[in-house]
Amino acid sequence: MEHEIEAARPAGWVDDFNRLYEAERHPMLRVCFLIVGSTAVAEDLVQDAFVELYRRWDTVDNTGGYLRRAVVNRSLNWLRRGKVEHRYLAVHEHVDRSSDPPEEPMWALMATLPAAQRAALVLTYYLDLSSEDAAEHLGCRPATVRSLVRRGLAALRKDLK
Repeated sequence: MEHEIEAARPAGWVDDFNRLYEAERHPMLRVCFLIVGSTAVAEDLVQDAFVELYRRWDTVDNTGGYLRRAVVNRSLNWLRRGKVEHRYLAVHEHVDRSSDPPEEPMWALMATLPAAQRAALVLTYYLDLSSEDAAEHLGCRPATVRSLVRRGLAALRKDLK
């Protein structure tokens, strides 16, 4: 089956994929880390996004955009699942966080923001995307992205005072 898929793809696609992997792996790891706050989780999520892109390579027109959206979506989904798990653990057992690694000062502030605000700030300021492009990755309107960024910055300013 895999050989049939590869036979249908244009020549040189593996080289194109490898070049994209080399160029985008570290930036995508950083974006994912900034959203989820964990290097190990970021590595897993980014790897999964690359696997998905590899499988769909011949059907994707904008590979870089597809990859960014896959990373952001996976990051937000991971945060949502974590929020549900955290609520469950808080009710059903005591979790000892004393052995957790120390957090970077900026991540500690970013971690206080809701996931959507955090993602909007990362896409807008770290990836330097326009509100329109960030909205495409987040699946919302550009005005929503601008509102998320404005509220996120206001919350960060309040915490920095």
